[in-house]
Amino acid sequence: MKKGIGKYWWLWGLWGFWGCFGFRYFFTHEIGDLFYFSFFAFFGFYFIGKLSLEMPDERYKANAQKAISKAAFIPAIALFIIGFSGTFPFGTKELMVTLSALGWAAFLITYAILFYYYEKL
Repeated sequence: MKKGIGKYWWLWGLWGFWGCFGFRYFFTHEIGDLFYFSFFAFFGFYFIGKLSLEMPDERYKANAQKAISKAAFIPAIALFIIGFSGTFPFGTKELMVTLSALGWAAFLITYAILFYYYEKL
């Protein structure tokens, strides 16, 4: 990776504001609008971009593995809730789509923050 590219990775984080379109669901009641909540995951690029200028070494890879092992708990909980709620009346399609999108975004943001934390510790 060239050294100058990493300083602009935070611009990818601006795509995270597309997640605000998910709130259109409350006006249109279209399930497809709930998908936009997954764009909040792009906010994690701010932290990844700050680390992209460093050369990966053994510590870098170990910290990435440690961060992903802790962050993977979030989508596991989201999938459990989706599966569990599917058998009950409160398990609507809207709930499942929202939990899927927010679970994905929360996983990536948590991974990026933990990875940044472990690297700067």
